[in-house]
Amino acid sequence: MTGVYPIPTSRTSDLHAQARLRAQLHQDQLDIQRIQAEISTGRKLLVPSDDAFAAHRGMTLQRLLELKAQAKVNLNTTQSYLDASDNSLSHVSQRLNEAKATALGVANLAISEPARETALAEIRRTIEQLVNVGNTQFRGRYLFTGSRTADIPYAMVDQQVVYRGNERELPSFVDLDLAYASNIPGSEVFGSFSPEVHGTVDLNPSLTAAMRLADLRGGEGVVPTSIAVSDGTTTSYIDLSAAATIGDVAELIAANPPTGRTLTATISATGLVIDLDDAGGGNLTIREVTGGTTAEDLGILNTSGTGTSPIVGLDLNPRLRLTTPLSSLPGPLDLASGMRIQQGKDTYTIDFSGAQTVEDLLNALNGSDANVLAQIDPSCDRISIRSRLSGVDFSIGENGGSTAADLGVRSLTNDTLLSQLNYVRGVETAPGTDFTIRRKDGVALDIDVDGAVTIGDVLDLINNHPLNLVPATRVDARLAASGNGIELFDGNTGGAATLEVEKAFLSNAAVDLGLVPAGQTIATATTSGTGDTLVGGNPNKLEVAGVFNSLLRLYDAVAASDVSGIERAVARMDEDYQRVNFARAEIGARGQSLDALDQRLEDEDVQLQSALSDEIDTDLADAIARLTARQAALEATLRLTAQTFQLSLFDFL
Repeated sequence: MTGVYPIPTSRTSDLHAQARLRAQLHQDQLDIQRIQAEISTGRKLLVPSDDAFAAHRGMTLQRLLELKAQAKVNLNTTQSYLDASDNSLSHVSQRLNEAKATALGVANLAISEPARETALAEIRRTIEQLVNVGNTQFRGRYLFTGSRTADIPYAMVDQQVVYRGNERELPSFVDLDLAYASNIPGSEVFGSFSPEVHGTVDLNPSLTAAMRLADLRGGEGVVPTSIAVSDGTTTSYIDLSAAATIGDVAELIAANPPTGRTLTATISATGLVIDLDDAGGGNLTIREVTGGTTAEDLGILNTSGTGTSPIVGLDLNPRLRLTTPLSSLPGPLDLASGMRIQQGKDTYTIDFSGAQTVEDLLNALNGSDANVLAQIDPSCDRISIRSRLSGVDFSIGENGGSTAADLGVRSLTNDTLLSQLNYVRGVETAPGTDFTIRRKDGVALDIDVDGAVTIGDVLDLINNHPLNLVPATRVDARLAASGNGIELFDGNTGGAATLEVEKAFLSNAAVDLGLVPAGQTIATATTSGTGDTLVGGNPNKLEVAGVFNSLLRLYDAVAASDVSGIERAVARMDEDYQRVNFARAEIGARGQSLDALDQRLEDEDVQLQSALSDEIDTDLADAIARLTARQAALEATLRLTAQTFQLSLFDFL
């Protein structure tokens, strides 16, 4: 606080004394005016210059309060979406139980036709109701469509249900740097995709100079630091930090050889090859510098040396990207034939003839009418394909070529486990012969499937049968050239009989392998000018694992009086029931977390408001005390001024 300036007792001019008093009066008036402004506005900082440090702290707190306020708005919005999702799902479990009860009520062959029709109507109504639940909208967006909130998630297609959404969650910042999912995709609630036809072929592209370091090692990347290259006598320390591509690395290594030597860095299809000129002899080594890992990550670390022989780097495993040219994939790759996707009774031929990149290939699949989702696998070295269509069997096969096999996405291969066939029911065998193949020359091949583990094992049992080794008369067992299934070919055009397969008594292996149609005992081949060909059915049928698939399968089983089909559908519905309940539990857990976070935000807001008030708000008691003191000082200054000037009425006349 500014004090009252006393009149000095030393010799002072009147003019100086009067100037001092006028300055004192002016200062007192300014102080009073400022304190009055503090009291009237409630703020002790009227402009930042009043207290620069306090003003900076206040602005920081104010900005933090604004961010926290927005986070609270986001939190409340997220909570509302989760609440709406939970409300929509509240009756799904009940409807599933009702459908299950209906199914159990008709799971016998003696049910009357009116009762069957009633059950079918109830199941169909349940499907329609759950589709409506899956298409629930809240605040203008679909709740169960993943991140594609403007697209309707579920649609009926020829009495089947297709999922148009994705599996992504929508993050919302409910606190600083804390993103929280505001939705739960329909695939997690209802189950909307089939198991993956997971690529079995490593599609790592060939290494090129333009390949980014970040795309190497399966996407883990290489962080370029420094490496040390030595010929055994001198060492060159090479800084690779400026490198962005593997081509940059090769150029920097070649440009910085040990003194007096020549280095060559070549990019092979898989990695780097570092070579030292032979003329100077020595021992080529490559080491890390200061604990780095660049040489190891580049696959060229070699501390023991190779003499004058080159260091051949390890496979750098470039990741598969959307922009990866198909020409750089390991081949040969048959793109001309295309592939066939079977969805129930419908077959879709996918044409890849115009595809140039991986993205073109995926677009051809995803843009087709086959209702599939094709993606680059998280491993970044292959692709995977899943079905979106519930209620039908799904498979991927060839279209007369090898496209599906080349891409590793054929759903039936030599490596397919027998235990995975027939909806994971496997192959039912019996002791001894499981089925008999009768060739065109009349020779019978008894096949015992016991001991076989894969489809390839079954093919080997047929092809390597002791009676099936003569090329002129043998039956060739192979995977079908078109579609899926096992194909038997007998090219003995001189044989009088017809190629056929007969299932053995008590064994269902021939049916389970697709060689004999269900309900039949014998399957007969088709004869042509080149021989007899028997193409079996597809034993590895995939399907969507979810609510709608189970209900649609149940509907078909009830309509066909298929008791085993009803039992299978009911068993799948138990899994669906658990999935829905787990999804609701997840929503509930998220809600509880948001409630706790909301309370924390409330507490933080109080604390921040208090801290901000301490920085910028007026302490009224202190301000009033200061105002009283300033008024007293002003009054004292006025009295002193009157005494000094000794003014009277005559001074104004």
